[in-house]
Amino acid sequence: MLAPDLAAVERRERARAKIGYPEEWTIAQLGEALRGETPRLGLWLDTSRQTPEETVDEIFFRAAEAEVR
Repeated sequence: MLAPDLAAVERRERARAKIGYPEEWTIAQLGEALRGETPRLGLWLDTSRQTPEETVDEIFFRAAEAEVR
């Protein structure tokens, strides 16, 4: 699960040319649901301060942690 902090999501959303989230939901609401209702299975990464390339590298490096049995 890629789970950046809410400030990072808001910053990334402002930088996008299109809206990635429905207007009826706030980023905070989606973040609360993600963290509060999604089972903690596999690898959860805080990608707040990572580039896409760093995220890919970390996923490959920690692939064993991502396995769900």
